[in-house]
Amino acid sequence: MMVLCGHIAITPALAETDDLPARLAAAVPSGTKLIIAEQNDQASIPWKLSGASAGAPYAITFAGFNGGPAVLEALIAGAADIGYVGEAPLPIAVAAGVDDLVAVGLIANPGSPGNYFLVTQPGNGINTVADLRGRTVAYPPGTGRHMVLSGILHQHGLSLGSSVTGVQLAGAEVAPTFSSRGVDAAIVLGQQYFRLGAPPVLADGRGHNWGLNVLLVRKAALQDPGKAAAVADFVRRAVQFYNWQGSNPDEWIKASYVAKQGLTFEQGKFLMEKEGRGTFYPIDQRSIEVFQEITDGLRATGALKRGVGIAAYVNSRFNDIVAWQNQADGVTPSPLVQPQAATAGN
Repeated sequence: MMVLCGHIAITPALAETDDLPARLAAAVPSGTKLIIAEQNDQASIPWKLSGASAGAPYAITFAGFNGGPAVLEALIAGAADIGYVGEAPLPIAVAAGVDDLVAVGLIANPGSPGNYFLVTQPGNGINTVADLRGRTVAYPPGTGRHMVLSGILHQHGLSLGSSVTGVQLAGAEVAPTFSSRGVDAAIVLGQQYFRLGAPPVLADGRGHNWGLNVLLVRKAALQDPGKAAAVADFVRRAVQFYNWQGSNPDEWIKASYVAKQGLTFEQGKFLMEKEGRGTFYPIDQRSIEVFQEITDGLRATGALKRGVGIAAYVNSRFNDIVAWQNQADGVTPSPLVQPQAATAGN
């Protein structure tokens, strides 16, 4: 089968397409621009360090946002062409009526805690997740943290809004609110965990998180041949620099966790080792099943207000590009299987 990527036809004979990078770049019209919406410099840092930016046939701008919902807003408004989000924002947006977004790239890391930590105040008598009954927990709605928190509580017979009082905050406000003791517990990210002084951990994201990250575009971008060609080229480079991160952990830790997030090298190493590294997967029947399982889980745990069929919001047209770059980098995705859910913290 032949898959059309912009104006480029990629065949399954990957070993015979050594000129793929050049052909993808040549298909991009002169003067094309791309705006990439990211979080925590997740794309802009490796874009420069890995060498993947060399010869890019478009002017590229990286725009930083705090959380997946903000990335979605930028895409919907046409202020970004490609956006990086976790596994929860797209289903939540679709359930809210958004229908102009489609995933063109999937990164997964099954079994990863995702650097999500459900933490509690020291000395407040909360020693297990079950002890959260009747207590307050801060979280950013419509995010991966929302999904993981809902899953953890559901596993222990609890739920937001009934047995546990959820305090909805912007992503950047969760840690300060916890620090001021405005809530009993919070779901925080790895860098926030250390900035809070490593408070007691009740649970992490293992078993509730596929480590799924999504490259989103507006459907209209794929209908524009020139823009679609630029997206195809960027997807290849995105796979390249993501694989570079896995092969160069110390450089990535120094550039991201230390230089940008203000952590020590040891803290960054702890988080990277705990999270592990995923890979780009093809958008095929199995990955769509996983994404649908995530979507159904959001519905079951109350993070999603109605059922959503996610298959209509993914596009496999760049699968051969992903496979070609993974092969070039010597990367083979592991089976998409979720380990047993964990009930304890770290």
